[in-house]
Amino acid sequence: MRGTLKVYTGPMYAGKTTKVLQDVLWLNHQKKKVLIVKPAIDNRYGDASIVTHNQLSYPCVTVSSLAQIWNMSNVSYKEYDTICIDEAQFIDDTDAMTFVEHVLSEGINVIASGLDQDSRGVPFETTSKLMALADDLEKIKGICGVCGKEATKTYRINATGDRIQVGSEGMYDSRCLEHWESR
Repeated sequence: MRGTLKVYTGPMYAGKTTKVLQDVLWLNHQKKKVLIVKPAIDNRYGDASIVTHNQLSYPCVTVSSLAQIWNMSNVSYKEYDTICIDEAQFIDDTDAMTFVEHVLSEGINVIASGLDQDSRGVPFETTSKLMALADDLEKIKGICGVCGKEATKTYRINATGDRIQVGSEGMYDSRCLEHWESR
């Protein structure tokens, strides 16, 4: 039987990692084996855990590429019922799709979370492809840092730098369409 793919997406500060942690706790309660993975580039709160912006955390495996999981001596992906991928937008789209398609075909469920678009409003390729493949998709909204309305956009406070700049509070904010601009 094929596994299922659940995707959480939305802007910064919407609660995507919190949703993943809720699923992990529920799966643990059901005695399911869960592997949590995050990309090495996401070192905002440390390397060995996924961490929400309000500091809830859970241990994880950090990888530069999901393909690394095939060769890890301490991790056998086939032992798990579910594999969670946090911050999926930072993973190469071909790497992510190859890995996800393979584990789904093995009957392993996948839960992924990631930004749907960058601060310029351009969709992230990996998240977009995962959304298209998803059996269950939830687009979560944040709260606008200006007016408090629902926010669907990530706003970069300082408009300089490359498309990918890992950061958090003070660097990014959630914004509604009225208070967002491409930066």
